[in-house]
Amino acid sequence: MKCSNKKSGFTLIEVVVALAILGLVLGGAISTVNQYADQRGFMNTKMIGSQVAWNVLVDQYRRSENWVVKSGYKGRSGDVKKGVEKQNGQDWVWELDIEPAVGKDMFRYEASVSLRGSNRRVSSLSLYIIQD
Repeated sequence: MKCSNKKSGFTLIEVVVALAILGLVLGGAISTVNQYADQRGFMNTKMIGSQVAWNVLVDQYRRSENWVVKSGYKGRSGDVKKGVEKQNGQDWVWELDIEPAVGKDMFRYEASVSLRGSNRRVSSLSLYIIQD
């Protein structure tokens, strides 16, 4: 009479090793997805901040070209203009610094943008405008 001692299935060690490998692979995948989400949020914030700064500079350019009524604002050297713009459901605080540049009528406009409640600058753009 022949007796068969052959058992089918996995040993406990094989199951533990497989679970450890699976844990490492899933941990790496989750870490990668998390980094992607963080970078996407950072880039979205930078893009919106740059758009707010660009809006401020374009508004100043329109004023310098007399495309809009100037409402008493001269926009000359040493002036600092501040404001808040709502974009993407958030309040963006911007500051426009105007400094003289090369030449008699040329000025450098720099728009700096940050989120309300934060001192960290998100974006900063500059534009040179010749004024009459």
